[in-house]
Amino acid sequence: MRRRELLAATAGISVLAGCLDDGSEPADQLDDTDESDPPFEIRTVDAPGSEAGTVQIPQAGRVMLLNFTRTRCPTSEGLLSAVGDTRDDLRRADVDVISVTDGSAGPQPSPAELADWWREHDGSWTIGIDERGLLNDHYEIRGFPVVMAIDGAGEVHWRNDGPTAANNMVSGVRTALEAEEAERLPL
Repeated sequence: MRRRELLAATAGISVLAGCLDDGSEPADQLDDTDESDPPFEIRTVDAPGSEAGTVQIPQAGRVMLLNFTRTRCPTSEGLLSAVGDTRDDLRRADVDVISVTDGSAGPQPSPAELADWWREHDGSWTIGIDERGLLNDHYEIRGFPVVMAIDGAGEVHWRNDGPTAANNMVSGVRTALEAEEAERLPL
């Protein structure tokens, strides 16, 4: 196989694994101000399992499963059922499950369009819009979907770029829960 054929075949595989960012720069260029550091305020949408308002990421003492998603990405859409299964498996754990779209690049649905998309894909947990892309920049999200488990300080304890199974997400969240619990124990 020639180099060109190999590159073409490899490019096709990466597209199958997830949706790459469109390569454009975020609408707002980051500077070294405090607003580019956590915690971040993410606008939430009135949709099934989600209320209009804001959510802070991270939140002290809280473990979160974050699902970075795109509305026109078949891989992102396909992962939503596994995120929902994970949420169901973690109902007794004190974990927030949040899906986040990037409002600074790529598809930018209005809150009403995002709520309709959420309904169509059986979402039933919090969905938000990272309007300036600060959360995406902080966690270096370059393709979609990405899921990660973070602790109350925002430290990533598990991350997966692309599709994955619910049991992998549950395991990743348990790792973050154990780390959060260890932080609470006196030395």
